[in-house]
Amino acid sequence: MKEVNKLFTFPIFIGVIGGFSAILVRVIINYSSALASAINYLPSLKYFYLFSIPVIFLISSLLINKFLNDTSNPTIDSVAKSIALKKGRLDYKKGLASVTLTAINIGLGTPVGREGPIAKFGGSFTALFLKMFKIEGAAIPLFVTCGVSSALAATFNAPIAAVVFGLEIILGRLSVSVIVPLSVSSAIATIISRYFLGNYPTFYVHKLTYGYMFLLAVPIFSLAFSFMVVFFESIQRSIIKFYNRASLSFYSRAVIGGIAVGILIFLFPNAASLGYKQVSQLFAHGYSFEDSFTLSTIKAIALAITFASGMFGGIFAPSIFIGAFLGFSIGGFAGHFMNIDPLSVALIGTAAITSGISSAPFRSSLIVIELTQNYQMAIPILLASVITLYFTHLFEERLHFSRTILQKGFDIADFSYRKKLEDLNITNFIDTDIPTLKKNIKLKDVIFELMNSPSSYFPVLENDKIIGILSFRDVRLMYNKKNRLETTVEELMTHNPNVLTLTSNGMDVFEFLARIDTTHIPVVNNKKDRIYEGMLNVNSFSKFVSFLYLKKDDDCLITDRNP
Repeated sequence: MKEVNKLFTFPIFIGVIGGFSAILVRVIINYSSALASAINYLPSLKYFYLFSIPVIFLISSLLINKFLNDTSNPTIDSVAKSIALKKGRLDYKKGLASVTLTAINIGLGTPVGREGPIAKFGGSFTALFLKMFKIEGAAIPLFVTCGVSSALAATFNAPIAAVVFGLEIILGRLSVSVIVPLSVSSAIATIISRYFLGNYPTFYVHKLTYGYMFLLAVPIFSLAFSFMVVFFESIQRSIIKFYNRASLSFYSRAVIGGIAVGILIFLFPNAASLGYKQVSQLFAHGYSFEDSFTLSTIKAIALAITFASGMFGGIFAPSIFIGAFLGFSIGGFAGHFMNIDPLSVALIGTAAITSGISSAPFRSSLIVIELTQNYQMAIPILLASVITLYFTHLFEERLHFSRTILQKGFDIADFSYRKKLEDLNITNFIDTDIPTLKKNIKLKDVIFELMNSPSSYFPVLENDKIIGILSFRDVRLMYNKKNRLETTVEELMTHNPNVLTLTSNGMDVFEFLARIDTTHIPVVNNKKDRIYEGMLNVNSFSKFVSFLYLKKDDDCLITDRNP
């Protein structure tokens, strides 16, 4: 493939796909909303929701279960996972089905977002486009990521955030060959979207400001936002556990969930659908502080029930709703103690809740900034997103490094796989043949020994304790020094390196690799004594844990013997 095709030609076509994907979804939502109004002969839509949502859930479950092999909700994170694990080979049939179902359901009142299915749709049809043109190889994940990012750029009118999404969530690397096609496809999609839909914020927020007291209060606000994230995810897990304990079928879950959500939307109709209209009203001071808190809680519960019941939909739009209404109520309460604008707390809440749920603070912050065009609020928005994510990880003990490892092709979010890694004995992968060095030895005395070694990392010992690591990168750093070969190992080595111990397991190895990309990791007897035992061979470890995917709980295809 010529470089111009990879950087420009194909990304332009992919941007067109992404742009029209977003337009198609909006058209379906509008027709669905018009249909709801046309067939509703009840006094108001809230009565219609009481009956329509259970029916929607049941019909959706029938279609999902009958026509799709994979019944999981195509969220943005699941799409990112598919690209990382399946090398960009997405199911375009599910992409079309999920986006159609979600768009119809949103128009009929289901309290979900549209961005997850749109991301799936854009990526799936990009994969189909690549298949039609017989494009294979390493470029597929990049181009599919362009499809996903361009669809999101057109949906949110946020091209910069879409590019960051591709870099932060899916690809995890930065280079011209990645930035250029991502930027081109996202820009083209946004141009198309703005031409047909107009260039305006998704919801209007007047220009907000903040002072130093507001910044000092951001951690307190973030703590409250993290409580809501934990509350939402706890509700969802509890409902799934209830369904599992009751051994309910896919259809029974949909009916029960639909009835529950229908009742909630009947009682609180403002929690229906996407909620962008309600968010705009909030920023125009259209709600009281008490009603805002109630609506944020109801929206979180309804969303948790919807996802636990197997329905498709995005989480970004509901997260914005929950964050805005919760932030406004918190701001109203805090206003009794300090001089702050509740709408400023509402704005940072939109990004904070989204960040806490998605574990993507930069993407969440940028999308909110671009959606509202409140660039002057970037600092508190980013701070709230990062701190909320930290608190959420703290309370739920999440794996903060799972996304980094996912980009290496390992899904450690899968509980059964993670359990196998936790039971894995790393001593089977320790290499004791790698040369060790002393700190006062000169480079000229060991240069040939290092060059002939299969390793690029060498432990430096003193009284059998590891005190440093010398790598070839360290050696390269002294190219402009005089008397280079007279340099001692101690002058070049990395002091007090991170290590594993004999009791470390496979998850510990992945956590190490999430922080430091290396081929060998030093292993010691324990963290206190740091007696050197050998170097863990990352290549051997990676091979073994790749085949560990094949291991069944009841077979002995792979055992924990030496590979």
